[in-house]
Amino acid sequence: MPDEPGPRGVPAPPPPNIAVRPDTRLMRLLTDAEHGILYLVSIVLLVVAAGIMVQLALTIVRSHGSWPEVIIVSIEELLLVLMVLEIFVTVITHLEGGHLLLEPFIIVGIIAVVRHILSVVVRLTVAQTPDESREELMELGAYAGATFLLVAALTLARWSRKWPSETSLPPS
Repeated sequence: MPDEPGPRGVPAPPPPNIAVRPDTRLMRLLTDAEHGILYLVSIVLLVVAAGIMVQLALTIVRSHGSWPEVIIVSIEELLLVLMVLEIFVTVITHLEGGHLLLEPFIIVGIIAVVRHILSVVVRLTVAQTPDESREELMELGAYAGATFLLVAALTLARWSRKWPSETSLPPS
């Protein structure tokens, strides 16, 4: 028995094949701390999303630019809100006991790249020198490549969920 005293009155260590359970109180404390932080993060994310929406409304009301510019800026800000909300949903899913998934982070990356593409398109509408236009077009090409890679990664992540796992395959 592991609790029986050894030769010097010291309890003997458990046999190697018996798993030692971690202190459940410590684990509960750490889990509660994690949940507390995640709740705080989710509240901050909602406040940030609401703040972006308020800032967007103020920008639209105070805007002196052309309507196409206002619309593009509005779309960029709404995409930012979508990014924040996608992270929020990921945090909530984790709080509900779900596992962290790769897909929401890839989606956030795609949205971020689309936001950058929109800003490049806006800059391209402004009169520029040929060198500046070339740089903007090169940047646009790089963002297009990044979008392609992220969409490919998202497709792969979704397909991988459909593949049978190694444990569900019959023995050969």
